[in-house]
Amino acid sequence: MKSSDRLMFLKIGAAAVVGLFLLDKIVLSPAIASWNDQSERIDALRKKVERGRQLVQREDAIRQRWAEMLHANLPADMSAAESDAFKALSRWVRDSGVALTSLTPQWQTHEEGYESFECRAAATGDQVSLGRFIYELEVDPMPVSLEECEITTRDARGAQLNMTARFSFVRLTTEGGRSSRR
Repeated sequence: MKSSDRLMFLKIGAAAVVGLFLLDKIVLSPAIASWNDQSERIDALRKKVERGRQLVQREDAIRQRWAEMLHANLPADMSAAESDAFKALSRWVRDSGVALTSLTPQWQTHEEGYESFECRAAATGDQVSLGRFIYELEVDPMPVSLEECEITTRDARGAQLNMTARFSFVRLTTEGGRSSRR
């Protein structure tokens, strides 16, 4: 084989290697990356569609739960709302057997469309009664949320405990609730 033929084959081989490299960098790699991005977008859309289907299937249950929450909403009248909150608190104290030592209530208005009747309470009791108080608060149909809770011991054995808690009763103030802004 002549050196000129060999040189020609080397040039053709080098051009082919450079051409394949450019084909990979300019065409194949971007196409594969685009394909993968498109697949990820399709997967995300499928998940959103499935979530939407689940919400549509659960629409009746969700609307019923919302109606229950609106029904349990605190009344628009501030004194009636406070009365309902204090009745619920009395029920929790009675059912749990704790001794309420202090209570500090305060109304708060939130820009998100609701008001809260925040209570800071201190109570004493044993572990069972304090646990029952927290349970009664959490399962009550009233719109209440336990924000903070701290339990400390009063004696060396831990038989008597102190609890300080902050919980809020919620009153919706936007359209759809029974209450309206003042």
